[in-house]
Amino acid sequence: MLKPTLTYAGTIKDIQDRDDLILVMDSQEVQAVLEHINYPPENDECPMDFSGLFVSIQEGDYLDIFAYEGTIPYLFENIWKIDLQY
Repeated sequence: MLKPTLTYAGTIKDIQDRDDLILVMDSQEVQAVLEHINYPPENDECPMDFSGLFVSIQEGDYLDIFAYEGTIPYLFENIWKIDLQY
């Protein structure tokens, strides 16, 4: 089972030059990705409510996942890296 952990990764501006990231903003797609990686963990008492993701996919699996809160991905928005552990 996947165990996601959050790490503060700066702002969207810090990752804006990465051409391997795909922006996911549709609420159903965001929810599907988060459910696939088992976020939030069951023991998380106060999970963050992410409304958008930047994902990198390699060989059919998520390589990097960055999440942000808010409806518009402004460059100054804070992002968190979701690390996946097995």
